Amino acid sequence: MDRFNKIFIINNGFSAFGLNLIDMTLLWILYLALKNPILYIPVASAKPIGTLLLSSFTGYIADKYDRKKLFAITGTIHRILPIFIVYFVIISFNPILAVILYVVRTGLTIVTTNTITPSFIQNLPEDKMKKVMFYNRAVKESSTILSIVIWPLFYAFYSGWTVIPGIILATIGFALIFTLPLGGKGGKKVKFREALKEYRRKEIFFISMTTAVSQGALGMVYLYSAAIIQILHGNTIQYTLAQLGFYLSWLIGPWMMTKFNNVTKLFVTSFAMYFLVFIVLALKNPWLIGLSTGSVGIGDSLTEIIWIKAMRMARQELMASVLGIDEFITAGFRLGYGSIAGTLYATDFFAVPIIGVITIAGVALAYTKNDVWKMKI
Repeated sequence: MDRFNKIFIINNGFSAFGLNLIDMTLLWILYLALKNPILYIPVASAKPIGTLLLSSFTGYIADKYDRKKLFAITGTIHRILPIFIVYFVIISFNPILAVILYVVRTGLTIVTTNTITPSFIQNLPEDKMKKVMFYNRAVKESSTILSIVIWPLFYAFYSGWTVIPGIILATIGFALIFTLPLGGKGGKKVKFREALKEYRRKEIFFISMTTAVSQGALGMVYLYSAAIIQILHGNTIQYTLAQLGFYLSWLIGPWMMTKFNNVTKLFVTSFAMYFLVFIVLALKNPWLIGLSTGSVGIGDSLTEIIWIKAMRMARQELMASVLGIDEFITAGFRLGYGSIAGTLYATDFFAVPIIGVITIAGVALAYTKNDVWKMKI
């Protein structure tokens, strides 16, 4: 493994640990403050909202200008904002302003991710892609799982101020990235209309659109895990198990992916896990939500290699722009489905798994009618 991938993976270990402590804390205290799934919609939908507004623009900027400078600005701000969010929840009792800052912070996180992800994808060695992807996930998700396990202890002692040790650890990973060449600076060569043309290539377009629809439906579960647990009268332990299930699956799934050489079997297994997400959710048992969120992670991690291979078909100088368009489309579906879910959890919980099963069945049918996804893995 080359230096770039080694440093990137080490960075993910520190960042995943710290950022997850921050995210779990903020999601939990914001629902405690709001106490309403409808009011919680902007929190659960913050990522798709931010992605919808920013992804295409930031992808284009990340190709055209210096990625390292963009990463420095957004990465610094989104690591500071959690302190203010906790202040407005715990001290000044202004949850609405806290939600607004949470949405802003999530948007900056998306910009940061969209800045460095293209560099990782571009530097993946073709002959060792599955192995490097597995190592990356193994380090990242192991670190996240460790932070999930200790989160209840931190939260019991520090409450919302658990974000502070999270910020410290996330900043270590943040600093490591500055030792790497991140690319960008495409200048006049980067045209957004050219990126749109690349995105419309049949392989990229099909994989992007079907993934977007699936992610919209799946987001009704994993984006709402903190709210679902509390709606079902669960506690912090059950919330921890739900988070643990999701991130542990991202450790198991990539390992499973390395064992597949047949792309059809890979997709069949992935969609079986997607159906399981909603079957388990329909049982309305807070102890089982971890199995539901875990099924999301395994399903997604199995097919991640196909998504990466599709995105790598884009021209190098336009990859961040194409990824930005992909994120924009995906965010639109996440926001749409997420808004529906927030309302239904308050009125008709069982309708959510029904919508999910119908959506996944439709996507699975699309795969049977199109062969562009049948790539060599």
